[in-house]
Amino acid sequence: MASAALTALVHAQAPFRPYCAFTKHGVRVLPQKVALEAPYLQLDPPTHRSWLVLDVDRPRASMEWERADLPVPTFIAVDRENTRAHLGYALSSPVCTTDAARIAPMRYLAAVEYAYTAKIRADFAFSGPVSKNPLHPHWRVWEPANAPVYELSFLAEFVDLPNRLPPRQAGVGRNCELFDQLRIWAYSSVRDFWCPGGQGAWQEAVHRQADTFNTFAKPLGVSEIRGLARSVSRYVWRRFTPSGFRQVQAERGRLGGRASGAARLAANEDKRSSAVLMAAGGMSVRAIAKELDVGKSTVARWVSHEAMSGNSADGD
Repeated sequence: MASAALTALVHAQAPFRPYCAFTKHGVRVLPQKVALEAPYLQLDPPTHRSWLVLDVDRPRASMEWERADLPVPTFIAVDRENTRAHLGYALSSPVCTTDAARIAPMRYLAAVEYAYTAKIRADFAFSGPVSKNPLHPHWRVWEPANAPVYELSFLAEFVDLPNRLPPRQAGVGRNCELFDQLRIWAYSSVRDFWCPGGQGAWQEAVHRQADTFNTFAKPLGVSEIRGLARSVSRYVWRRFTPSGFRQVQAERGRLGGRASGAARLAANEDKRSSAVLMAAGGMSVRAIAKELDVGKSTVARWVSHEAMSGNSADGD
């Protein structure tokens, strides 16, 4: 039986109407009071990631955390028949995943999630939102005293974080991957909507494009797609304007017939745009420089210039 501390933690974090299942494949939405009686339960609230859950899909999984030299999980829910398990780490600072979210904490969580999944050899395809309910007697539940919760920075000390996340088909890495695809598409596409009343059509177009990019084996949910699309559409509309585009074109024209120089400027401008949006998403100058393969001083200059100029829309 789960401890009072773990019971209180699950009750506090679970949604008012979570996804749940009484069989492995019968997922539905029910009031929390009823859903807590199901063996499978959505532990995270709809707007945040409060848990890092690993699906260790092989026998005798309960002690894999110790063999991998990872911190003790908040709970381990073991299948009594095949001894496979879910290992759950409760986060003391949940990571927001709505349109109000900053992309940097999501990238950090995705990196930790990837590193833990790789080190413990857990299932990369597991993405929830439903996991084994640690309060249900169907599972053999093990937990340390007092249901420990962890800061991401503490969890990160036990693994080597990847410099760049590989393409993901599950987990919060999907959010980061789709964000990157969408922002790159948006830089050039926004020009087609520079007209009176174009902002509404632009927001709809970004949402449609986000749906198009949502081709993961386990697609992102409607609310996550809506949040990412809203974040990118608002920022790009505010920061990439006709006046700014005219300045770029004038600079390119100044180079005259030097095609190679114009090509370099175009590529540089794309990197500058990427740097500005990454900074707005919360990435550090060091991380942006590494991602775009440019100098830190160059990134700092791009970001500070953007902050000073404001680039407000001129109504063209």
